Amino acid sequence: MIWVLIALLGYFFNAVSAAFDKYLLSDRIPTPAVYAFFVSLFSLFALGFIPFGAQFLDVKTTAIFLLSGAAFVYGLVALYTAVKQHEVSRVTPLVGTVVSLVTFLAVFLPGMAGEFVLSFSYVGALLLLILGGLLISFDLPLRRGEHISRYVFFAGILMGTSLLLLKQGYTDVDVAFVSGIVWSRIGMFVAGVSLLLIPVFREQILAQFRGFHHRSERAFGTTVLFVLNKVTAGVATFLVSYAISIGSVSFVQALSGMQYVFLLIMAFPLALRFPAVFGERLHFWDWFQKAVAVVIIGLGLFVAAMKSGVSLLY
Repeated sequence: MIWVLIALLGYFFNAVSAAFDKYLLSDRIPTPAVYAFFVSLFSLFALGFIPFGAQFLDVKTTAIFLLSGAAFVYGLVALYTAVKQHEVSRVTPLVGTVVSLVTFLAVFLPGMAGEFVLSFSYVGALLLLILGGLLISFDLPLRRGEHISRYVFFAGILMGTSLLLLKQGYTDVDVAFVSGIVWSRIGMFVAGVSLLLIPVFREQILAQFRGFHHRSERAFGTTVLFVLNKVTAGVATFLVSYAISIGSVSFVQALSGMQYVFLLIMAFPLALRFPAVFGERLHFWDWFQKAVAVVIIGLGLFVAAMKSGVSLLY
């Protein structure tokens, strides 16, 4: 069950990265496509893992990892668009919920169930974790004018597909973990470069480079924050990807409910310090509902830890 602990640590770093994302998107790098482009460039640092066991793979497996990386970058564009428009503590868990549903429903597709066998504990824990994520995302009763951004669904579907492809690549043949990381990051880079093919994205990216040239001091600060953020995100991705490689993809994603708990804890002081960036509803019943969601997520993790459910997921 070590993969559960690894996944939880990864989601903690993901929460820190999400807070950085909101801050940078609010002013420093305000265009989602530009932000995703720089993320894709930063992914090339994964090539540093090549000496640690990376290998050439057959065409099919290589294509699976490349598509996994590409789907992730396109999902990032949708995610960053939603984060820029709404509160990060609401968007992130809702995207995670969509990802959980995508990976869970994929279990029922031919050839996707693999070695994992559904049990009552498995399904129950999964549903509790998803329910907790939804309660963190929405305040009840729903207020007039509240709606779900379509970019949330786009991001969730694309990122869920990315995780499924990543798991499939590790399952098809005996692939070293490092190989999957390297090839999927190459796919991220290719997808990022492909954003230049879209005129509006190309102009935004070139404009950002010109902005860096004219505002060197601000550009340096933005670069430092971005690099720090991506190092944090890289550690998170490494840990979550490793957990997926040795555990259940749908269950690892469902554990992302704890990421929202971490993010919620950070959102409160950040909303007080930077209200214009991390604007959160601070009414008593809003936070009471979020506390109930945390309890539900904790219950889901408890059920996940039960031997009857987890033993089927190795």
